[in-house]
Amino acid sequence: MKKSIIIATSLTILWGMAGCTSSENRTDKVDNKEEITMTIHGGTVEAGPFNGEWPVFMEAAEKTGVTLKGVMPSTVTDFTQEFSLMMASGDLSDIVMASNLEFFKYGGEGAFEPLDQLIDEHAPNIKTFFDENPEVKEMATGPDGKIWFIPFVQDGVAQSGWFIRKDWLNNLDLQVPNNVEDYYQTLTAFANEDPNGNGKKDEIPYFHRSSVNGINDLLSLWNAHPGFFVKDGEAVYGPMEETFKIAYENIAKWYKEGLIDPEIYTRANARDVLLAENLGGATHDLFGSTGNYNDQLTEKISDFQFLPMAPPENSNGERLEPTKRKIPRTYGWGISSENDNKEKAIKYFDFWFTEEGRRLANFGIEGDTYEMIDGKPVLTDKVLKGDKPAVEILREIGAQSNFGFQQDYAYEEQWTNEIALEGINDYIENDYFEEQYPEVKFTEERQKEVEKLIPKINTFITETTQQWVLDSKQIDFDQFISELKKLGVEELIEINQEAYSQYLKKVGK
Repeated sequence: MKKSIIIATSLTILWGMAGCTSSENRTDKVDNKEEITMTIHGGTVEAGPFNGEWPVFMEAAEKTGVTLKGVMPSTVTDFTQEFSLMMASGDLSDIVMASNLEFFKYGGEGAFEPLDQLIDEHAPNIKTFFDENPEVKEMATGPDGKIWFIPFVQDGVAQSGWFIRKDWLNNLDLQVPNNVEDYYQTLTAFANEDPNGNGKKDEIPYFHRSSVNGINDLLSLWNAHPGFFVKDGEAVYGPMEETFKIAYENIAKWYKEGLIDPEIYTRANARDVLLAENLGGATHDLFGSTGNYNDQLTEKISDFQFLPMAPPENSNGERLEPTKRKIPRTYGWGISSENDNKEKAIKYFDFWFTEEGRRLANFGIEGDTYEMIDGKPVLTDKVLKGDKPAVEILREIGAQSNFGFQQDYAYEEQWTNEIALEGINDYIENDYFEEQYPEVKFTEERQKEVEKLIPKINTFITETTQQWVLDSKQIDFDQFISELKKLGVEELIEINQEAYSQYLKKVGK
């Protein structure tokens, strides 16, 4: 039985997190005899276009003999457009950073090199990692059964959680809400009983910084889902379920009663604005960045406490957190078919899955951004006490650039504040996480069908649910289902169930 609701008060440091591969199965042996330069196309929104002069990659060049030269201008921000321009030109870089769908599509057309044989013969660390993490290998494998790229592999478990103003609870002599009814009563008190003490009815009980997820994050309180989820071993589409109707009936009621931000669909920077002005009461958001507001606002707002809480028991009496970190991501890097040094390229990729390479990718340069203490990398004050967020400082030198490597949660844990870590540990210890719907893959034909269906269906759901909330009209769910069927939702469900069944077979479930 899961523990009852708590706001944690002790810190547990977790050095080992999900997704780790046993170090005894890895080797740090790298072929460093021949020095060559390879071009690379790509980058990430967070880090920008790839820069071969990043210190992390300059050090990797010294260890592997492979120097990477970025080909994209530093001013580029639309990586999808740049990828399309490269493919149209027919002049491909030696190494390309892209999404799984791009690799699968153009790999089959001959633009990229399949990696299966190269990994078997020249990449022992990647091979071991794939053997121990079949879900990562499955992400890298196209519908044709070939491996086309090496994904960025995220580490950690908890992603988001519920946060509430503990100082407001104290001001109103309230307890942390235990279930969805308690949560409703607490938000009602926040709206009507002046918890910020300014004599005005200006509090925003529930808010969210995302105009997309702001409402959807509340669905789990009634065991509803905004998209596909797993139910009894099947792929089920949430908006077709009766719970979706029940959830939106309640959400519309809450909105009408002033418990939800009246500008939840339009407000920019809601978290920054409402917390700084002492107006926001509760949200559901990322642990790390949300917990940091306790450091930022304690001097401005007396007794400010925005603390994580366990998920309120939903209408079924279950505590379920709908989010969880996706370990293999849908992007990474692959090898162009025009690359004349494919063996060297895969050996270079393999370096990043050695203990030394993984440490370099995660923590940067020893003596600069980290020091080895008691056998573990510890970030320096340059990173932890810099004038920018720690991850930005690391990205400026090339670490945490979301290329094909395995992340180490220990890097993030060191700059996440104690309050957020307490919430993370609570969610992990109690295993609140709902089973996640995987990144299923479709055949080329099915992918085209999905791309035709999804925009129409998503637009209809978004527009209709907003009307339900803003207009507070009675929900005609039968009509809603009828319209979804006209838009092809049954075909979409069939395609997803087919893909989900194939996924289970491939990962051995």
